[in-house]
Amino acid sequence: MGIIKISMISFILISLLYSFLYIPATNLSSPPTASPAAAANKNILRGTYPVKFAYLISASRGDSRKLMRLLKALYHPGNYYLVHLDSAAPPEEHGRLSEFIAGEPVFRAMGNVWMVGKPNLVTYRGPTMLATTLHAMAILLRAANWDWFINLSASDYPLVTQDDLIDAFSGLPRNLNFVQHSSRLGWKLNKRAKPIIIDPGLYSNNKSEIWWVIKQRPIPTAFKLYTGN
Repeated sequence: MGIIKISMISFILISLLYSFLYIPATNLSSPPTASPAAAANKNILRGTYPVKFAYLISASRGDSRKLMRLLKALYHPGNYYLVHLDSAAPPEEHGRLSEFIAGEPVFRAMGNVWMVGKPNLVTYRGPTMLATTLHAMAILLRAANWDWFINLSASDYPLVTQDDLIDAFSGLPRNLNFVQHSSRLGWKLNKRAKPIIIDPGLYSNNKSEIWWVIKQRPIPTAFKLYTGN
């Protein structure tokens, strides 16, 4: 998961509230439900893999073809995939992606690929980006049993196969976290902790960049700030 920018810290509570109020957790597009026998078979198949990954793949306008390519390259029957094409993409693009997911025989047979049916408007580096990620993790936690969460965009592409990745992670402790963090802010104190930003995605239907306010704020005292990579 990408590291949370320090300048976003004061918006975490707003983001959490936004994610629960404005993005329905059950509004997903998924392949048709398999028969009980098929469901039993796929559960047995998943049980043969020592590690399971949950992927969030995020995309925006014009990214649907890249997202399809990435999903095909990443797909593995033992993993789980949630696709979020944000609301800036036109309805035609959403429809094309939904048809692609529903039309792939292996996706339909395994039932492990879902698409957010009512997407969020996401501002890059803004709290709406954080809200979408947290909401996706909540959906995946309720939908399946997995070991690690990986957050990707449509522009990413894997350098190793999923079987190699599963083999590499099979001997690692399941509570191992790959987000390095520190309370030593250094230069980020003035560049990321004190600046005030406004995310237009919280109140507008039009996608745009975050706004930086000239005046800075004092360091919050209700919680401690961390940075990382």
